Amino acid sequence: MKILDYILNSRMATSGNFFPQIQKKLGLKILNKKIYKEAFTHSSLNLKDPHGKAINFERLEFLGDAILTAVIAEHLYDNYPDANEGSLTRLRAKIVSRVKLNQIGEELGLFELAQISNHNKNFGDDIHGNLLESLIGAIFVDMGYVKTKNCIIKKIIYPYVDMNNLATMILSFKAFIIEWGQREKKDIKFLTQEDIGVDPKVKYCTKILLNDELLAKSKAKSKKKAEEKTAKIAARILKLIPKTIHH
Repeated sequence: MKILDYILNSRMATSGNFFPQIQKKLGLKILNKKIYKEAFTHSSLNLKDPHGKAINFERLEFLGDAILTAVIAEHLYDNYPDANEGSLTRLRAKIVSRVKLNQIGEELGLFELAQISNHNKNFGDDIHGNLLESLIGAIFVDMGYVKTKNCIIKKIIYPYVDMNNLATMILSFKAFIIEWGQREKKDIKFLTQEDIGVDPKVKYCTKILLNDELLAKSKAKSKKKAEEKTAKIAARILKLIPKTIHH
């Protein structure tokens, strides 16, 4: 595995705190360093081992997705004894939704640790959730199910998911506002365009029109985030959700 050793050594040379950062974020003591390097290696590098096998996080992402789903299902089963199958399924969907996983992965700063062809290239929001799942897969390979479960619950779920308001948590404010408009027979329009101002990272501006009048306006670094941010503001203005609900 000379190529993987090279990745390990080169990354450590440029970012010697790679493993300490992961251990600090998750409160773990890493044993199998190579599996964590694989968990942060993006396919854009087109790396292969001496046998021609691709080296990237995609297989670990697949594994991590399955482990995360199982852990959340077990946790909800144990902690919501009165919930029926349908309710448990809806609660699990909110926690493991792509939107929520992307948010958690981004807040953990996993993209900063990734071995990737070009960090300035836009890989979309899903890269954050994908790295989170691949990291979970690496933890499982390194430490087994029980330690992975404890890590997911204590370091990934509780710090980033408001379990007390899980039933009322909104996954997409854009969908929430559109559904409200359809239900109340209101004309809702989302107008999003590029708007590069003083901050080059803030590239998009979204306006929401209610019956052709401006309801809310906001900016963000991506089209999706601008729309979500503006929709959340609109929901507050319309007093559709209590202030205790977090996104």
